[in-house]
Amino acid sequence: MKIRVSQFNSTTDDLTIVIDLLRASTTITVALNNFNKVIPVNSTDKALDLQDNNTILAGEKDLKPIEGFDLSNSPHKIKDYTADTLVLKTTNGTRVLENIYNRNKNIKILIGSAINARAVADKALSLATDEIELIMAGWHGLFSTEDCIGAGLIVEEIVNIANERSIDLDVEESALISKLLASNHDRARELIDTSLAAERLTKHGFKDDIVVCHEISKLDIVPLYKDGKIINL
Repeated sequence: MKIRVSQFNSTTDDLTIVIDLLRASTTITVALNNFNKVIPVNSTDKALDLQDNNTILAGEKDLKPIEGFDLSNSPHKIKDYTADTLVLKTTNGTRVLENIYNRNKNIKILIGSAINARAVADKALSLATDEIELIMAGWHGLFSTEDCIGAGLIVEEIVNIANERSIDLDVEESALISKLLASNHDRARELIDTSLAAERLTKHGFKDDIVVCHEISKLDIVPLYKDGKIINL
């Protein structure tokens, strides 16, 4: 089984794990405790078009609240909401999901973060045929520290589970590097907390979200993206 980490664009035709740790991946994972599905969208207008009595709208524009939405893209606050559907306006994460799906609709697309690292690694090993590609969503296509750490935490669990099951792995250098960065969990949390994205969130009053986003393997939820919707496997 080949394991590799890539930035923004996917090339595999097997299975991907998309990581947008601060905050979309974490918000989606936490939300699936209380929602049946999550619909990620790129635009405010599309989100508002999907609004009804059994839908909650979450998202932000430049980390600022959006008029007509119920809350920000907040994994901390989403725990207090329950409905059938969460419509989540994101920029980077949604674009990555759509690009992968539009390139090949047969690809299995999971969503990973620190908070479900063990669970998503376990499910990926069960579902993949010969390759698991971890995709760092980044910030407007650029590298982000927190997504690299998230990828590393998941790679670490993939390696651990593969050893337990005697599964042979071909771990590429990109995955080895991210795993090395995340190997000390206290240091991994520190790197997430001091990332540029975390600094922006702290400045706008979202410190509680960062605390949720750096929790490691706390949830067993594994989000699956297909046909524009995300459900828990």
